[in-house]
Amino acid sequence: MANAAMHRRALATPGKSGPARQHLTLRLLAALPGGYALSALGGICLSLWLPLSRADCAMAGILVGLLVWPVTFMACFGVADGRKAFGVTLLATLLAGGLALLEGWRP
Repeated sequence: MANAAMHRRALATPGKSGPARQHLTLRLLAALPGGYALSALGGICLSLWLPLSRADCAMAGILVGLLVWPVTFMACFGVADGRKAFGVTLLATLLAGGLALLEGWRP
């Protein structure tokens, strides 16, 4: 019982660094700005590829972006490793950005 109390106290120590904090930081970076960038670039890619009017393409891109961001956020906290979440989100974002640039999008 005393060992469990010491363990809880050790986890609550301010300024503690370690793998748990690094994984949480990587997950947050992948989920918040990474998920936002992925959803924006995914919406841009979709709006460039759809054979619809400009207004319909823009609306479809926005709606897909609204779906991609929460899914990315949940996936970043659903995997076991924060580095894996960050790497996959970064790779998907770079891929979507590259595809958008190849399709003719100019930032």
